[in-house]
Amino acid sequence: MFLMSRISLRGIFFTLLATLSLLYFMHFYGIIQSERVDIMVDKVSQVKIPWTSGTSIGDSFRNSELTLTNHKRQQAVRNAMQHAWTGYKTHAFGEDELQPISKGGNVRWGDWAISLVDSLDTLKLMEMEEEYLEAKEFVRSMDFGRVTPGYMTQVFEMTIRALGGLLGAYELDEDPMLLKKAREVADILAVAFEGSLVGLPASYVDVNMKKPVPAARVCIAEAGTIQLEFKKLSQLTGDPKYRKIAERASDVLENATKYHSGLYPMYLNTVNGQYDHSASLSMGAGADSFYEYQLKQYILHDKAEEKYKDQYVASVEAVKAKLVAKSDSGLLYLGQWRNNMTVFVREMEHLACFYPGLMALGAQVLDRPQDLMISEELARTCYLSYKTTATGLGPETFSFSEPGQLPPAVDDITDDILPVPAPLGYPKIFQPNKYGITPIDTRYILRPETVESLFILYRVTDDPKYQEWGWDIFNAIEKHTKAEVGYAAYVNVHDVNSNGNWIDSMESFFMAETLKYLYLLFSPTDLISLDEFVLSTEAHPFRIIKNNETVLAD
Repeated sequence: MFLMSRISLRGIFFTLLATLSLLYFMHFYGIIQSERVDIMVDKVSQVKIPWTSGTSIGDSFRNSELTLTNHKRQQAVRNAMQHAWTGYKTHAFGEDELQPISKGGNVRWGDWAISLVDSLDTLKLMEMEEEYLEAKEFVRSMDFGRVTPGYMTQVFEMTIRALGGLLGAYELDEDPMLLKKAREVADILAVAFEGSLVGLPASYVDVNMKKPVPAARVCIAEAGTIQLEFKKLSQLTGDPKYRKIAERASDVLENATKYHSGLYPMYLNTVNGQYDHSASLSMGAGADSFYEYQLKQYILHDKAEEKYKDQYVASVEAVKAKLVAKSDSGLLYLGQWRNNMTVFVREMEHLACFYPGLMALGAQVLDRPQDLMISEELARTCYLSYKTTATGLGPETFSFSEPGQLPPAVDDITDDILPVPAPLGYPKIFQPNKYGITPIDTRYILRPETVESLFILYRVTDDPKYQEWGWDIFNAIEKHTKAEVGYAAYVNVHDVNSNGNWIDSMESFFMAETLKYLYLLFSPTDLISLDEFVLSTEAHPFRIIKNNETVLAD
């Protein structure tokens, strides 16, 4: 018996020793893997190492409970929406935008009540029922067949804001009136394709005259960001004409000659359907949502359309190879190529901060954990573009021309690393902070892209740091952009004095996107579940078209 006890103890000892050795090896190997980030090229880099993320990729998105803290934060965002909407209702109801400083409104989008239409689903999901019903009744009375005399309607903007807003509200409400109005808008916007020899839209339409405004070129975002809205409308109405219009444009974008697989020059010739290869390659304005809709079309069709997955995978690999760069301070960012890919510009637009969220979504849907690591690093850069300013608001554009210091940890940021203004006489030029982030365009116009990525990353990883980062940004918005009525865009994110810094503008996307993403960030994940919905580029929720639902024949 004594012998058996010794044998048992010896077995336990060696088992523990083997286990500890394995754990040590795994820990050491993980450190080695993490350190391999330094292999990235400084200028234009490609992650060639099969990174492993500390976050597992599951079959579905997380389902976190609503904690007391998150409930309070959710309600704070709802209060912000109430303040923004009350300002709009009181001073600009039925007009396109609230002007929060002059306490008036404007019709800069042709008098389509675009703030109201764009915000319908935000009101609905925040359970602001009285406000929602009042707004919906106004939509019922609207005539989308007219605009301000002489106004030329931008097809891209009205597709994502007006058509998307009506479809998103219908998905949550199922009021047939909303679908009827959505169809009215789509029929008007479809005029942009009339007379096209190749299937590309005009950038503008004359709504009053019911004709397109001819132009020699169109950007890829304009031609490639109608697909979710038009295809969803075809599914809901049973009319395939909208889907056909969208798919024809997609085919032109994909079949035109590209010099670099997965990367698309910003402009196409509307006559011959070919790319202008001197145009920029970027994830910023004019291109961003085109790349977004590659993946989201695959999701919308419940993973049934393989060609969109293939297009997205080719693009994300090309982005990692050609656009993702590493700054001297160790931050990953998205630059851009210009002049026939001869000049790499070390600048990142706020608009490009949507891409970390897209990569995280792709990592989840396509089981690409190596992309999740990169998306988290890019999101960190976008967050730091906020965190390192005096106001905590993010600039419209920032660059990386820095002395090469290593960045401190996010939690170690103190006042001494805020950007230092250049000598007197150059008030709009700033020296880089210790992160190497140099503001180029210091405006914050209430944009949503960074909080959009934080929302998606939280849904994918369940990491509460993304909620904390979002809360920081929300507090900065509350502190520096909240006006007596509504919220105002900001001139200089490095100046805490609001006098002279407020811009008399509250874009519709502030209520449609920025506040919606913040609200969802602190909400239970079954509210607009990403297993059931895909969000458009304007954050409008479209239900995923399941395989057993309507499949339209040609």
